Amino acid sequence: MTSVLKAFPQSGNPWQLQTRRASHCVLRDMAITSGSVAEIALTLSDTTKERLRHVNIRSIDPLELSQLTLMLHHEGYLAHEACSELGHYQVDYTGLIDPLRQAWSGLESIRGVDDVKYALAIRHYETAIDAVLGIERLTGYLNGRVVDVYA
Repeated sequence: MTSVLKAFPQSGNPWQLQTRRASHCVLRDMAITSGSVAEIALTLSDTTKERLRHVNIRSIDPLELSQLTLMLHHEGYLAHEACSELGHYQVDYTGLIDPLRQAWSGLESIRGVDDVKYALAIRHYETAIDAVLGIERLTGYLNGRVVDVYA
């Protein structure tokens, strides 16, 4: 397995996850970054939209989270790092979790200790945080709770 590390770009994009790049097995190594939440919602299948409407990403069963992230990864909406990081919670947790809180906690526990040694873990946590925030915005938009406005 080979990993390439680079600086994580700061962006005002609500779906802040890399750019699309096709790879083997119909998976994507990197997901969609361009577009507003409304534009991303337009590209979702009806099945995916319906599933996302019923998700509370801040209180979710780890197995459901794993299945959701794998589905979004297969469809090209979620980076591999985020899918991998969020999928691991099913191993360690039972009951409902807040993956955003878990990812922030993990990131805080290693940030500053040895950023070079933990660079890959830091990237995975940052991407997972990005993914949860993006999914939260998308589910809010699909449920009519968020207005997507750009000035």
